[in-house]
Amino acid sequence: MRRAPLGILLVIGFTVLASCSRERALVTRDPAAPRTFCLRNVRLFDAPRGALVAGLRDVVIREGRIAAIAPAGMNVPGAPEIDGGGGVLLPGLVDLHVHLGADSGPPWRLALPNPSRNLEAFLYAGVTTVLDLGNLTPDVFRLRDAVAVGDVLGPRVFAAGPMFTAPGGHPVALLRFALPWWLRWYVIPRFSREVATPQEAQKQVAELAPARPDVLKIAVDRVPFEAPRLTPEVIAALAASAHQHGIRCLAHVGRSADVVDAVAAGVDALAHIVYLEEMSDAAVEAVAAKHVPVIATISVFDSQERFLLDRPPPYLDIEREVASPGVLDALRVVPPSFDRKPVEPVLRAMVDGHETRRRNVAKLHRAGVVVLAGSDSPNFGHFPGASLHLELRDLVEAGMTPGEALRAATYENARFLSGADADYGEIALGKRADLVLVDGDPVTDLAALDHPRAVFLEGVALRRRSHLEGD
Repeated sequence: MRRAPLGILLVIGFTVLASCSRERALVTRDPAAPRTFCLRNVRLFDAPRGALVAGLRDVVIREGRIAAIAPAGMNVPGAPEIDGGGGVLLPGLVDLHVHLGADSGPPWRLALPNPSRNLEAFLYAGVTTVLDLGNLTPDVFRLRDAVAVGDVLGPRVFAAGPMFTAPGGHPVALLRFALPWWLRWYVIPRFSREVATPQEAQKQVAELAPARPDVLKIAVDRVPFEAPRLTPEVIAALAASAHQHGIRCLAHVGRSADVVDAVAAGVDALAHIVYLEEMSDAAVEAVAAKHVPVIATISVFDSQERFLLDRPPPYLDIEREVASPGVLDALRVVPPSFDRKPVEPVLRAMVDGHETRRRNVAKLHRAGVVVLAGSDSPNFGHFPGASLHLELRDLVEAGMTPGEALRAATYENARFLSGADADYGEIALGKRADLVLVDGDPVTDLAALDHPRAVFLEGVALRRRSHLEGD
C-alpha cells in the first residue's frame, strides 16, 4: 500500500485537531427571521455627505432591500416593527483589505487559520462586505462563491486570489520565515505568483483570469527589507495584463519609490500608505495627478509595533469580544525560544514610523486623494472586524473627521468595489439592507461604533454573542 507523504498527514492531523476545538459561533442567522419589517425612530447616517440626517426616520425593509424612508410615524400596515429608540443607523461597514485565510495569533502559536471564524468576526463588528487581498487559490474563490449563495454565513466577499511578486519577494520571504516546513510547500504556491519577466507576468495573469478574480494584487515592497522586488517593467506588464482581462489591480507599497513605480505602471489603487518613510512630494503628486485612491491600513502597522513597546495600549472591548481567548493568552508573552531577529528591523521601523504614517495620510488627504478604509486583518495581534474600528480611529488621528472616516468605510469603499451603481454602502431606496444600529453619535465619537445594538445582513438581524459572554 502506498503511504501518504508526512506533510499531508500532518496537515490532516492538525486540521482534525482544529475542528475538535471549535469555539461557539460569534454570529448566527435564523433562517426563519423576517426580511420585511419597519425599523422605526432612527437617525440616519448620510454616507455620501458623511453626516447625520436631521430628525428621526422610519425605514421599511422588504425582502432584504430598503423600500421606503420617511419621517418617523409613517403608516406601514402589516409589517413587523423594530423600535430603533433614537439610535444611529449606518450602512454596513466595508473593509477593503482583509486576509480571510490568515490568523491573528503570533508566529510562536502554531494554529491553522479558520476562515469561517474570521467571517463571523467581521459580521459581529458590523462589517458586511470585505475585499480579500491575498489568499490561497482557488480556495478563496470557492469561499467567495459559497458566501454568495448562502452556504456559508459571512459578509459579501470580493477576492484577489494570490499576490503577484518577484521570485522570493513579499509575501514569499515572510511565509518562509513564519510557516513550518511542512506547510510552506502547500501554502506558498497557492498564496503567491512569483514572476521575473513581463512575459511570465502576462502568462500568469492569463492563467488566473478564468477564476474571475475581482482585482489583482501586486506586491511592490520589500518585506523583509532585503527581499527582492518587482521591476517597473514587470509591474507595468502585470497591470496591463490585468486590464486586458477586465481586472483592476492594486499595488502593495511601502516606500515612495514603490508608489512612483506603481502609479507609473497604471495601477488602479494602492494597498497601504507609505509606512517606512516620509512620503515624498513626487509620490504625493503622482498619486493625486492620476487620481489613484489609497487604502491606508495604518492600524496593521500599529498592531505590529505594540510588541516592542514596554507598555502597549490595552485592547478595545470589541477586540476582546471577537478575539479567541487562546490567541490573547499567546500574545501576552513572547517566549524566549522565539527568534525575532529576522523581523525585528521591520517591527522597529513600525515603531519609528508611528507618526510618519499619519502625516503621510494627511498629505494625501490635503492633496485631494481619496483615502479608503482597510484593516489588513487578521494579522499578528490584529483582529478581524474589530481592526476596522481601529483603522477609523487612526484615520481621524491623521486629520480626517469621524464623518469622513465613516464615509470612507461605507460609501467610498463601496463605490471603489462596485462603481457608482453599488447596491450597498449607503442608506437609500433599493440598496441592500446591510445595516448597523448603534447608540450614541459615531459622527462625533467613533467609540459609539464599538457596541452595535444590531447588525442586519440583507435585512436579517443577526444573533451576536461575544467571547466575553458565558456559556
